[in-house]
Amino acid sequence: MLYDITLPLTPATPPIPGDPAFSRRLVCSHPADGCEVAELRLSAHSGTHLDFPAHFFPDGKRAGDYPAERFLLPALVLDAGPDLALGPDILDGVATVPGEALLFRTRNSETGCFLGPDFPETFAALTPDLARECVRREISLVGLDALSVEPLTDPAYPVHHILLGAGVLILEGLDLRLAPFGRATLGCLPLAMPDAEASPVRAVLLPPGACRPPKP
Repeated sequence: MLYDITLPLTPATPPIPGDPAFSRRLVCSHPADGCEVAELRLSAHSGTHLDFPAHFFPDGKRAGDYPAERFLLPALVLDAGPDLALGPDILDGVATVPGEALLFRTRNSETGCFLGPDFPETFAALTPDLARECVRREISLVGLDALSVEPLTDPAYPVHHILLGAGVLILEGLDLRLAPFGRATLGCLPLAMPDAEASPVRAVLLPPGACRPPKP
């Protein structure tokens, strides 16, 4: 069974504060032009999206530096519980595999706080200690059901720096309300924009074993 874990991009989709909101404007219509063509306005960080190291590191890798298979990988969906600050204790007793993705389902999915129209003032997010534990376990991608993997209150953005600095990709804006806990195969291909520091994706979960693990 396939689970679509992507937030829809609509006028109600809340932008990250300071980013342009998503909009779709018709430039051609069926009555006037015989076809429909739309102009899209959005941030590279709109809706469900991947962050690449270049988001915070000028010489970091960008979308075009990865082969497409990097975005098809084994994943583990975890119940992160009701806490706002997700610490490394969430992984106590959890057996992880180097190279897999960890997707954290939090209270954000239950409340639907990122369905809009406003960006929530508080939301569940990773702490730097959990980010460091993910790096220690050689996790290749961290996903969260929030439009930012960490609160926007610290201008140093330590969680982004820890993960991206270690080459761990960040998948933000997931909708994990219907996603079952446990192992699966994650598909989250970005747009083919070689210079992108981030990109919207269509993220899905497939049965485990639907792809080969990525090379370390």
